[in-house]
Amino acid sequence: MEPAGRSKKRAHPGINASVHFLLCFAVGALVALAPLAASIRSPFLGPFGDAHRAVAAPPPAAPDLGLLLIVTVTKPDDGMAQDASVARLAHTLRHVVPPLLWIVVGARNRKATARTVQLLRGTGLMFRHLTYDATNFTGGDAGDEADHQRNVALSHIERHRLNGVVHFAGASGVYDLRFFQMLRQTRGISAWPVATISPADQKVTLEGPTCNSSQITGWYSKNSSTNRTQGISNSMVAADTNTTANKNSSSDHPIINISGIGFRSSLLWNSEGSLIRGNSSAGATQDFIQLVRETVILDGNKLKGVPSECFESQVMLWHMDMQHLLHHVHTKIEQQQNPKEEKEIEQQQNLMKSDEDPTT
Repeated sequence: MEPAGRSKKRAHPGINASVHFLLCFAVGALVALAPLAASIRSPFLGPFGDAHRAVAAPPPAAPDLGLLLIVTVTKPDDGMAQDASVARLAHTLRHVVPPLLWIVVGARNRKATARTVQLLRGTGLMFRHLTYDATNFTGGDAGDEADHQRNVALSHIERHRLNGVVHFAGASGVYDLRFFQMLRQTRGISAWPVATISPADQKVTLEGPTCNSSQITGWYSKNSSTNRTQGISNSMVAADTNTTANKNSSSDHPIINISGIGFRSSLLWNSEGSLIRGNSSAGATQDFIQLVRETVILDGNKLKGVPSECFESQVMLWHMDMQHLLHHVHTKIEQQQNPKEEKEIEQQQNLMKSDEDPTT
C-alpha cells in the first residue's frame, strides 16, 4: 500500500492543468467580449460614459473681451439728485459683461466723497474714485470744470497704463446694453449718435456722425423742435479746427458730443501729436481732452461708426437733461407757493407802466 504523501504528489499535475485551463478560458472570454462591452456601454452609462475623456480634454480658451474704462464726472452741488442718477447708471453697468473699471471723478469734499464712495461700494462694480479741487472753478464755466474732471481721469489712466477702451458716460445716460458689446470692438476711435432729451423744452437733439459704411464722413446735429439739421464734412472740420475744436465757439457747426466718442487708451501715450504731454510738468493734470478732440477732427481715418452704418434709427445712447428739468420744476413750485407775491409784482409793474405813459 502506497503512502498518502505519494498519492497527493500524483494529484498535483491534474490540478495544475485544470487551473491553467480555467485561466486561459477566462482570458479568452474577456478578450472576445471586449468589443461587445464597448458597444453597449454608452447606452447604459449615458453622459457619464466618456467622463474620463472630458477630464483629459483641455478647457476652451476664454474670449478676450477687453477692458472697458467708463469715466463719469459728478457735480459738487447736485446732492441727492445726482446720487440717484449715479445709482441708476450703476445698475446699468452691473449688466455689462466684465472686465469693466468705473472711474468716477468728484469734488474734493470729505462728506460728499464719503457718501459717493459708500454708494459705489454698494454697487459691486470695480471702481476708482478720484477727486479734484473745485474751488478753482467757483463761478466759472461748467464746461471747463467738466473737461478738467475728464483730464483728471485720463491722467490717471495714462499714469497707470490702463489699457482698454475709454467712454465718457454721463450719470444721466440711458443705454442699450448692446452698445457696450460694440464699444469693445473699438480699435482706434469710435463714434455714435447721442440723443439729448430736454423734457422742459419738449425737444430732442440728435448729434452724431454721418457714415459711408463704417467710415465716418462728417457730423450732424438735428433739433426736433425746429426740424433743422446742421451738417459738416470731415474735410470742412479739418480746415476749420480753430472753430470746431473750441467748445465755446459761436460757429453754427455742430459740436461733437464727448459722450459720443470712444477710443483706445493707448492713444494717450502713443500719440505722436501730443505736444501738450511733452511740455507739461510732472504730476500736472494734462489736457488730454484737447488731444482727443484734435485727433477726432484731424485724423478721420481712425474713426469708425457704432453701429457700423450710423443709422439714426439705431440710437443706443440717450442723455436726459435732468438739470434743466429740475430747474424748471423748482421754478414752477416756487410760483405755485407764492402766487400772491407774483400778483403784487405784476400790479406794481402795471402801475409803473401807467405812470410812464403820458396818455393815461
